[in-house]
Amino acid sequence: MAIESNRVKAIHIRYFDLDFPPEGKVPIPLIPVIFNEKPVNLGVIPVIFIKKRLFDRISIDSIPNLANKVFGLISEINRSIQQNPPGVQFDCDWSEKTKNKYFLFLRAYRALAKSGISCTIRLHQVKYAGIMGIPPVDYGVLMFYNMGEIDAGSGNSVYEKSIAEKYSPSIKTYPLTLDLALPIFTWSLQLRDGRVIQLLNKMSFAHFENDSNFNRVTATRYSVRNSCFLGGYYFRVGDSVKIEHVSEDDLMDISGQVNQYTNQKIRNLIFYDLDQRNLSLYEKNIIPEIRSRIY
Repeated sequence: MAIESNRVKAIHIRYFDLDFPPEGKVPIPLIPVIFNEKPVNLGVIPVIFIKKRLFDRISIDSIPNLANKVFGLISEINRSIQQNPPGVQFDCDWSEKTKNKYFLFLRAYRALAKSGISCTIRLHQVKYAGIMGIPPVDYGVLMFYNMGEIDAGSGNSVYEKSIAEKYSPSIKTYPLTLDLALPIFTWSLQLRDGRVIQLLNKMSFAHFENDSNFNRVTATRYSVRNSCFLGGYYFRVGDSVKIEHVSEDDLMDISGQVNQYTNQKIRNLIFYDLDQRNLSLYEKNIIPEIRSRIY
């Protein structure tokens, strides 16, 4: 089992999303997690995903109350599984415009919580730290993925070396201690008339390779031969599928960049996401190999 063989000590679990609906008057939690059983022998790090538009719409006066409600819901979920996590991770792609409200929320939550807090940090927020600000958290989680455009072109929106190299040198001067989140997921894009019409989450090579309705035309593309349903999605003759995946070579390249620019200050490695389907696309020793390159 991957968790046991790689000495995983904690798993990050998305507890719920936070959004400010277009017609709503207050932010609301979406899709709170429900546990069928208590996680065994593993620590849990709650993850709260916050939609960008929330901090565009919320008033400054409402932020302390929001922090209090979020703290209460997280605490309720923790009690349901008898967990006392060492912290919580907030995932919000803040902007120069929303940073003050977001950082105020983080401070308000930190005042309530007895444990530490962290937040995700994108590469552009590292490079332009003077503009984007430094979040008031105990440590950051550097997301080394989702750096390209989701489009029908030849690029890879999950990881593009040419883009990463423009930003990664800035890591060495970033003042926060960092965890590193690496992509081991694959997703697919359904294309029609040269445009992306939808993201096919958790659909990879295996879904299309042995299906006679699809024909492989390049290393990462399939054409639709016959109209059909697959995985709950409808595909029309003439559509195509573009698969975006981070190869082992890409992961080694990322590891090299991080090692070069972090001065070995990475705390922990996080793999998104660690499931058997994703791991099956890599050699068995991929995680120890990455670890050895970073530390």
